Amino acid sequence: MKIVKKDNFNRDLFSEIVFAENVNRVIGEEMVKLWNEKYWNGNSEYYLKLVDDDYELYDGYADLL
Repeated sequence: MKIVKKDNFNRDLFSEIVFAENVNRVIGEEMVKLWNEKYWNGNSEYYLKLVDDDYELYDGYADLL
């Protein structure tokens, strides 16, 4: 599992980044939950999400090139 930064507004020009890799599911879920509770609200630019290891990061800027 890995923790990634996701765009809160689903913008086309946004690049997801990896915050942590090789994370245990239980610990990762708790880390994401605690971070989002403290730093995320409806107007925040991004939030954290726990995803599978084979998840491909979205890079909206790559489409421009």
